[in-house]
Amino acid sequence: MDRLRSPSLLLDPLDREDYPWICALYADPEVMRFIGSGVRSEQQSRTNLDALLAQAERLGFGYWMVRERETAERVGGALLIVRREGTPVELGFAFARAFWGKGFATEAARALVDHAFGDLRIPLLQAFTDVDNAASGAVLRKAGFRDAGLTAGPYGGTDRRFVLTREEWLAARPAGS
Repeated sequence: MDRLRSPSLLLDPLDREDYPWICALYADPEVMRFIGSGVRSEQQSRTNLDALLAQAERLGFGYWMVRERETAERVGGALLIVRREGTPVELGFAFARAFWGKGFATEAARALVDHAFGDLRIPLLQAFTDVDNAASGAVLRKAGFRDAGLTAGPYGGTDRRFVLTREEWLAARPAGS
């Protein structure tokens, strides 16, 4: 996996050294309020992260540790994942509370969208949010996604699904970029 850069962020491929920080992130009830069944145990987090490392080896994309570019401080994580073979690639993100409202989630989502459609040439991205998670919906809209309505989500409940195609992304890009 490649290191990705945006104006104020570095997105580094997941490394096992990141696990303790991510496990703490996934143990925060406020961060996990709208993600899956909520707080994850350290073992659940490590199992998920191991699977993402394996996916990255297989597919060339997975989980990126998001860092503030100026300080290299960890601020969150973002991912491209295939949950089940044959389903579209899914974009996701989670950020530490101290970094909410700073535009980092939008910037990281845009970096992953550009990487997915530009470098990886993925034809379609999807993302899911809890129906009550307006903030993540706003992030996805700013990253170019459109609301595709309510659907069964990846964790079993009803979620709002967002989609973006490579063609839509290409059409929205400024000429010459």
